Amino acid sequence: MPVRKNEAYWSESLQRWQIKVQVDGQRKTFVSSKKNSQPDNKRGKIEAERKADAWIEDRTSGDKIKVEKAFQKYLDSIKAAGSLEHYRKCEQYGRCWILPVIGTKKVRSLTKNDLQSVINNAFQKKGLAEKTLQNIRGCLVGFIKYCRDDNITTFYPGTLSIPATAKKSEKTIVDPRDLKILFTSSKSTFKGKIIEDPYIHAYRFAVLTGVRPGELIALRKQDIKGNKVTIMQSINDSGKITQGKNKNARRTFKLGELATLVLLDQADLMEKLGIESQYVFPARDGSHLTQKQFRFAWKRYCEANGFAKYVTPYELRHTFVSINDEMPEALKKMIVGHSKSMDTEGVYGHRKQDDMDRAAIYIDTAFMRYLK
Repeated sequence: MPVRKNEAYWSESLQRWQIKVQVDGQRKTFVSSKKNSQPDNKRGKIEAERKADAWIEDRTSGDKIKVEKAFQKYLDSIKAAGSLEHYRKCEQYGRCWILPVIGTKKVRSLTKNDLQSVINNAFQKKGLAEKTLQNIRGCLVGFIKYCRDDNITTFYPGTLSIPATAKKSEKTIVDPRDLKILFTSSKSTFKGKIIEDPYIHAYRFAVLTGVRPGELIALRKQDIKGNKVTIMQSINDSGKITQGKNKNARRTFKLGELATLVLLDQADLMEKLGIESQYVFPARDGSHLTQKQFRFAWKRYCEANGFAKYVTPYELRHTFVSINDEMPEALKKMIVGHSKSMDTEGVYGHRKQDDMDRAAIYIDTAFMRYLK
């Protein structure tokens, strides 16, 4: 480790001990946090110098830093950014798949084959699906980028491949028979008793619009102007309000007649139940629903109505996409808010009023084919 040549000094104007150090052109100042730091108190001087020494060692020991240590720093950076869901997923991928394979390796000695072995091992040992392997790959790439930004490595892994035989994720949708039940039955159960489901219109709106569950429970009255809906925010599984899954999650679309009627029915139900809320589909106390509450309520509804199979709330979105199979792909992506990387026709920046009108007509026509 390089030897530090300077010492901490007392700053009379700032009333603290501090020391400035530099490594590879990067400068940093360290100070003492001792509340009783005084010119004649050496504890403050020692503390500032200890911080500086630790930083110098961290900056100059890149050849020795192992993946397990650097990966923890990567996780800490994700958590500090407030991305709790992202943190949980990366922590799981690291603990289960990444660290057992390359955790003891030094970051600067990593090769593309090392990273590829993580993906191959996950597939060979557990037969993980293509989507999960893609997520692990994304975590690896994000980790290496973090290490580059932190001057731990200069490594660029290139493209990591997913085994061609990895199982593709199968999207389950609501059975056509069950779809008719959804729009004719509002019964459910609660504590063993038959009730009128207070969230029936939320289920119907979800399948008629293709919004994500988090977007549905975060939808506010102010987000609806006439027959146009603007998705402004989402609520994740931790109950935190976010800006949505990606930058294109925020979008505006026009409601068809069926979805408009569902909103009118929802307003009538809220008045009947005496619930006042800023949210369109609130909890009974007027606050926003949680993802967990919505999942449990939807599952009870499916069981009470004898659905052929249970589909998750997110698969109501898959149902929307499947039923609207005749809608042009560009219009469909406009409605569901897919990321720009999936936008092959470049329509997101050039949306027109007639696009929304056409999409609304497609949706009503498609659903009426099933519900008539």
